[in-house]
Amino acid sequence: MKKYILDLTNAQFKTAAKSITDQDYRINQIIEWVYVKKASSFADFTNISKELRDTLDKRFLLRTLKIVKKEKSMIDGTVRYAFQTIDKKYFFAVFLPAKGKNSVCISSQIGCPVMCAFCSSGKVKLARNLSRGEILEQILQIENDAKEKVSGVLFMGMGEPTLNFNNITSVLNSLLSSKEFGIGKRHITLSSVGVAPAIKKLADDNFGVRLALSLHAVDEKQRKKLIPNNFGFKIEDILNAGKYYLKKTGSRITIEYILVKGINDVVADAHKLTRLLRHHELLNPDVQVNLIPFNPVADTQFKTPEQGAVQKFKNILKLNGITVNIRQAKGADISAACGQLGY
Repeated sequence: MKKYILDLTNAQFKTAAKSITDQDYRINQIIEWVYVKKASSFADFTNISKELRDTLDKRFLLRTLKIVKKEKSMIDGTVRYAFQTIDKKYFFAVFLPAKGKNSVCISSQIGCPVMCAFCSSGKVKLARNLSRGEILEQILQIENDAKEKVSGVLFMGMGEPTLNFNNITSVLNSLLSSKEFGIGKRHITLSSVGVAPAIKKLADDNFGVRLALSLHAVDEKQRKKLIPNNFGFKIEDILNAGKYYLKKTGSRITIEYILVKGINDVVADAHKLTRLLRHHELLNPDVQVNLIPFNPVADTQFKTPEQGAVQKFKNILKLNGITVNIRQAKGADISAACGQLGY
């Protein structure tokens, strides 16, 4: 059976490749073609003999994902990709173009076990984790298709990244490696609904990437409405894990807060959020609150708050010394905005 080359770390590939060549510089050339030159076929490895290319083709798979659908936003140029896996499952990723600072929003699982009530990914039953290679291939395929370099990676697509911990940390090693993707840690953001032990472990591993905590509520009753499956972690646990991450890594963290009309968008909620952050020592220049007005999703009763309510919420946080940003929806006309990546 062929091995999927992207599923192998460089050390694992070097071991596997010893049976086809004992020349280290050849192995390094192959790695360069895979990650730096982003070749989509072994035939493209032009500085390697045809014999070795044919052997690679017999022993390894270079690609396993197929782009089955691609939609481009008429509003802002955002592109939503639907990928099919080798076992005929489907998931999504998003390309977010910006002058010189293109980002990708990638998936870590097929479906999502968290089942956030405001998110269409949450309505897709978890099928499985994506492998290391399937996570990395999203970036390579999008770069090749868009003919653009990606300089930022957001783990904010389908799935809860910290529940695919080993593959995600292996991916982070590749993204940060100068011999592979060479993306700076400040340009990588990992979003989590708040699996506290995994967040602490990630802090201890010290990749130093940015952490986004999907809080979305100021009390447990609110949060249960929005996030039915919170894995038993309370707001207290999540913010303590965030504080630990901040102190251990010195990296910036973001508190993600979706604003849903009539549920968590009133002035009292803004004051409660301020008190929560103060209590957990998260009133800090390295902590930013991202306010996300709810993006319409099929089969929910939720509504987007009025612009005035969003602005009022922001002003209260700002007056309390919190760095706050209202996230602008990207690709809303093609269901590519936050919470819209479902079938």
